[in-house]
Amino acid sequence: MQEIHELLLDPSFQEISITRLLMALLAGAILGLEREFQRKAAGIRTIALICVSSALFTILSVEIGGPSTGDRIASNILTGVGFIGAGVIFRGGFTIDGITTAAVIWISAAIGMAVGVGEYKMAWTAVGISLLVLWGLSFVEIYIMKERERKYYAIKYQERSLLTADLEDIFKTHRLKIKQISTTKTMHNQQVILEGKYELTGPTAQMAAVNDLLLKNEHIIQFEVELTK
Repeated sequence: MQEIHELLLDPSFQEISITRLLMALLAGAILGLEREFQRKAAGIRTIALICVSSALFTILSVEIGGPSTGDRIASNILTGVGFIGAGVIFRGGFTIDGITTAAVIWISAAIGMAVGVGEYKMAWTAVGISLLVLWGLSFVEIYIMKERERKYYAIKYQERSLLTADLEDIFKTHRLKIKQISTTKTMHNQQVILEGKYELTGPTAQMAAVNDLLLKNEHIIQFEVELTK
């Protein structure tokens, strides 16, 4: 215990540790800033704290416990980060959101660990790659979505007024790929009401045209559209 106490009070150890913590703070803040701009659940504060805490655990464990504890450090840090990542993933209707934010949390912990052991080049390379994926590939994703957008439709209509085949013909004439999820039947005011749920894939412009037709169709009682993630 005396040796550990002396190590923690060593000025050179403190200087190196503080430098690494500040570097982890900067790296985490940069990644968190991107999530903050996207208005995600985990923003600049959360990501920065995760990166700093990972670096701190790594510094203390390696310096106090020795190099032989490295595998245990990684497993324990990643276990804790896994719980945090799971907390930002949530399901809404047909979609699951927060997976990318969970991945950012995961990589920020890894970057903090790299900074904690003094692998600065590796850490900043990982920051650059992460930003390239988050910013650069988002343009590719947007382009693909315009041509291959996928949405879920829940449409209610009267059985006697509109045939299911006629409804699906609207999708086909607009060159949309159809995947029928389910069709349910209920009674309302002695009328049979059908609710069809579909997954539609196609260009954004065609989706907008279909929405206009559905709004103008007097036989459709209600419809809901949800963008997939």
